[in-house]
Amino acid sequence: MPFVALSDSSSSVSLKKLMIICASNAVTYFDFLIYLFMADIISSTFFPANDDPILANMQVLSLFIAGYLTRPIGAILLGRYADVKGRRPALLISMSCIALTALITTCLPTYAQVGILSPILFFIARLFQGMAFGAHTPLGWVYIAEYVNKRNLATFLSFVTASFMLGELGSILLFEIITSTHTRDQLIESGWRIPFVWAALFSFVVLLLLQTINETPIFTRQQNKQTFVPKLSELGPYFKRFNAIFLALIITFIIASLTMVIALLLPDLVSMRFSIDDSMLRLSNNLSLLFMMIGCVFYGLIADRSGTGKAMMIGSAALMLQALAFFYHLEYGGGSYILFMYAILGFCAGIISLGLVILVQLFPTEVRVTALSLTYNLMYALVGLTLPFGLGYATNLVSFSPALYIIFVSLVTFIIGLYIYRLPKFKDLDESIKL
Repeated sequence: MPFVALSDSSSSVSLKKLMIICASNAVTYFDFLIYLFMADIISSTFFPANDDPILANMQVLSLFIAGYLTRPIGAILLGRYADVKGRRPALLISMSCIALTALITTCLPTYAQVGILSPILFFIARLFQGMAFGAHTPLGWVYIAEYVNKRNLATFLSFVTASFMLGELGSILLFEIITSTHTRDQLIESGWRIPFVWAALFSFVVLLLLQTINETPIFTRQQNKQTFVPKLSELGPYFKRFNAIFLALIITFIIASLTMVIALLLPDLVSMRFSIDDSMLRLSNNLSLLFMMIGCVFYGLIADRSGTGKAMMIGSAALMLQALAFFYHLEYGGGSYILFMYAILGFCAGIISLGLVILVQLFPTEVRVTALSLTYNLMYALVGLTLPFGLGYATNLVSFSPALYIIFVSLVTFIIGLYIYRLPKFKDLDESIKL
């Protein structure tokens, strides 16, 4: 399978550009996760009061699911725009949409004010936010990959990956602050608007910063004669890269699975079967996010020095062992050292940053953002919509189910790492990075 070499040794990305892209990713993830952490409050605000617990849960879940539904649509539209018009204008459009939807959501009327019109308006804003988010994440990866000196590709992309954890940590901390300073009635009345105000403010600041960056040198050098609506002849790069599409889906499965289980779902899954203090569990989760950021950068540095495949194999083996140790400790140690065990688990999960090194080299420049965005968002939507239900059901039956799932994902990661390590063409790219 042919891989695509990126920047040459004369290319480099400034610290300013890296920080701006990281800030934009952190803000978009912060904005996207607000709907998850505030789902219960938002459901009470935008839907009529309901005594049926099943219907109430469906309302809460629908708020979060709505954002996943339109992500593939945004991936196609904005991804194609990025491949035709450039990475910079696509970044500006997606960030503008994210900022506007956050601002519009802040100003939406509640169900008590306008009735059924309220949830309709909310869903429309949520759907547009999902569209913008779908393309923004891969756009940041591609922008850095097409700018950075290839000797530091994994390191720079690891910082971009770590920025998502920063956005999640920020959303968690803000949610804990407002829930500790407001009663539930106050949150339903007006307090729910606070995180969206912050999201809009951060988004507009990042939008101003994105105005200062320029187009990537790789896209600028490309003789681009594509139109927004592709001709049949332009679809060749997609059909000829079936192996690349399949590999992109597998890598996205790894990234989505580890991110959702360890960063989002694990506290609830642990509390289902083990008696751990809720405040300690939340603190442990926050600490794991911090160590996941450190792990992302650590594995990026290792990959730039020893090769992507080798780093993936080492990291996946460490994650398998730590997943077993983590749940063994919960089962037989009573959670006495959960802070330490959770932190190490988060650090090991930092191998998700290595997937980006492969993803950005799977497709040629003229279709890179569209192909990467579409495959990434389709698989992420599939995992995001099914994993919480499936793993929650399995955990009810077997307490070690999250560990078994992490081990399965780690095995898949190890196989991908071995494949990349033994693949001559990717090894050539790794060797050229170290020259």
